[in-house]
Amino acid sequence: MRLLHHADPRPSAELSRADLIDLYRWPEGGSGPVVRSNFVSTLDGSVQGLDGRSGSINTESDHEIFALLRALSDVIMVGAGTIRAEGYQAVDLQPWQRSIRSAEGLAPFPILVVVTRSLHLDPAFAAPPVEHGPVIVVTSGDHEPGTIEPLRDAGAEVLQVPGPTVNLGWVLDSLAARGERRILTEGGPSLHRDLLAAGLVDRLSLTLAPSVVGGVGHRSTAGAALPERADFDLDFVLLADDQTLFTNYRRQVAD
Repeated sequence: MRLLHHADPRPSAELSRADLIDLYRWPEGGSGPVVRSNFVSTLDGSVQGLDGRSGSINTESDHEIFALLRALSDVIMVGAGTIRAEGYQAVDLQPWQRSIRSAEGLAPFPILVVVTRSLHLDPAFAAPPVEHGPVIVVTSGDHEPGTIEPLRDAGAEVLQVPGPTVNLGWVLDSLAARGERRILTEGGPSLHRDLLAAGLVDRLSLTLAPSVVGGVGHRSTAGAALPERADFDLDFVLLADDQTLFTNYRRQVAD
């Protein structure tokens, strides 16, 4: 994998895993949440393959960066639709990922945070038969206890946001107050749209897989237009040997 662009010029030699950690590490300092979104897209803009899942457009190098970002995060935040469509479970890690987390002073596993208004989830996702990290299900405050207990019985913490909707800013601030400020969101498109609309995405990582699928697959956002355009500055670009392109952006900050 080679570095094509960076604000601080570096040699274009092959990058080591340590180099990649330096590039993707969350910024130090501050106590507030820092949110990075990570999506893979085909060249024609689909975040889904022909089977309707993102996994069928992943490349070998994308799997590596996907795993690296998980190793560097405190929280992996996803919507309930992604849990259902992609077969997500509480996060387990490979030994090399856990080694990175130990060196970075992070907990053994990131927390899987699932945002859901409806609570239409199979509780089994929270208790896979492997060693795994914690699960927090975030929902609105108007659910009856009976709808929540199956998730708690499966080992998930259920965090109810005050009111009938899920205020994402409140959720992120609550996580940061626990010391969980490195937030990675992997979708889906509706959650990504809502985070962008609220101005909560600080870093945006978009992987371009060298393939075209056609059809009507989702984009990385879904739903209503944003209240105003969200602009980002290019941070760095990587090119992998398998021709996958990794683009990385930072949200523009008004002067």
